[in-house]
Formats: sequence, C-alpha cells, structure tokens
Amino acid sequence: MNFHICHPGDALRPFVKQFYYWEDDSRGQIQLPQHLFTLGDQYMVFIPEGTAVIKPADHAAFTLPSHAVTGHFTSACQLQVSGPVRMTVVQLNAYGCYRMLGIDGESFTNYYRNLDLHENAVWSQLGNRLQQLRDPQEITAVLNETFQQVLQSDAPCLKQADEMADYLLARQGNVSVEELAKAFQLSRPTLERLFNRVIGMPPQLFARMVRFRNALQQTDMAQWQMPATAYYNLAMFIQDHLQFNGEMPSWYNAPATIAHMPAPAMQQVAVAS
Repeated sequence: MNFHICHPGDALRPFVKQFYYWEDDSRGQIQLPQHLFTLGDQYMVFIPEGTAVIKPADHAAFTLPSHAVTGHFTSACQLQVSGPVRMTVVQLNAYGCYRMLGIDGESFTNYYRNLDLHENAVWSQLGNRLQQLRDPQEITAVLNETFQQVLQSDAPCLKQADEMADYLLARQGNVSVEELAKAFQLSRPTLERLFNRVIGMPPQLFARMVRFRNALQQTDMAQWQMPATAYYNLAMFIQDHLQFNGEMPSWYNAPATIAHMPAPAMQQVAVAS
C-alpha cells in the first residue's frame, strides 16, 4: 500500500485542509487508511482506478463516479473500496465546497455530485490530469495550481456562514442557536437558512458533530467517564455516538468515525482530526 498525506499551499487555507494520495494493488475489498475521512468535513474524490461504494445509515447505497465531491455525512455509513485502487482525495473544510464549487450544501448531504457534470470544466480537467500522475509531489503541484486558479476567480459569497462555522469550532460546539443568532445579529430563520445553504446542514447538527469530535479527541479516560466540558450526561453522548458511529460505544476514547469497513472487528477508517 502506498499512502501519502500532502499539505496544500498556504494560499488555499482555510478552505483546503489536506491532500491524500492512496494506491493499493490488492484485489477485491480492501481496508482504507485511517484519517482518510473526518467528521464535519467535505471531500473531493478522484478515482483513476478502483471503485468506492458508500452506504449511509439512512440513505440508499451509491457508487462514487471517477470524479466526485461528497456531501457531509451526518450519520454513520459504510465505505467499501474494491481494488486495485488509485485515489486522490482533497479534504475541504465545512464551507470549502460552497466556496470552490458554488453548490448549495443542503442539496447533497449524505450524497455526492459528479464533477464531470459541473458547469466549471476545470474539475473534469483536473480529474483527467490526475489520471496520468502517480508521484505525490506532482499531484500536489497540480492540485495547488488548480485550486489557486479557482480561488482567484469569481466565487459565491459565503454570507457569514464561514464565520458562524468558525465560531462554533472555536467554542467546540458548545453554542446554542439563540446564542449564535445573537452573536451575528441575525434572526434564527435567516441564520438557519444561510447556514444550511453554505454548510449543508442546520447549525444545531453541525454543533453536535463538532462537540462529539472534540470530546473524543480530548478525553483519555476510563470507559464510564465523560468529558464534562462537552457532554453533561451519558444519554447525550450515546445518542451522538449512535448517530455518527452507528453503534453503542465500547469505550469513550475511540476515534470519531463517519465510515467503517464491514469486518468482524468493525475496523475504523474515518478518524476525527
């Protein structure tokens, strides 16, 4: 297996977080590398070789096209990859997809969009260029060039939703919608409408995802203990664990996952970072 984590150019931050390049010559179903998918982020996926099938808990299974962008996964899901596989993955932050592609986030939550059908031909061209490359440094250079080109062009206004998302991240999700609306001097309906359009989910759900991810990152406790700053009772934690991991917690310092391979031990492949 050949797996690389590459850093985008500084000009792309905060919209682009990481580049991943994964190559595996194994045939049949194969296990994904950890850290490939993270709760609360969106991803552009370019697959020159192999297939990837995603089955969200509350949605029909679907096969990703060769060039795709995935919406937020707001529930547990299974991700099955068949090899041999070559895959380049671009990790965007919560509002990076709207900024780069101008697609309303709520229109494909728990689903995907085919980049070959996007009105901007740059994404299809990028996918075709990546098919010819195998060197991680060359792939990183092509990705940086393309994303910088897109950032310099006209793009949809983020309508303060980026500031709202960053505010929730800074507060580790411990903010009510009323507090958020007051902080940004917006009515609750307006705030929720803007947040849904740009981020792709209600602010309440995004705050839960942030709180759950941060709680599991920070805690290194015995099974029965709870991170007091994030959760005030066991029922809330179990409810979020069931939604985002799809199973009851066996111990509370397990990584926060949004996707896992179906295996006897339920191997985790999506880890909060």
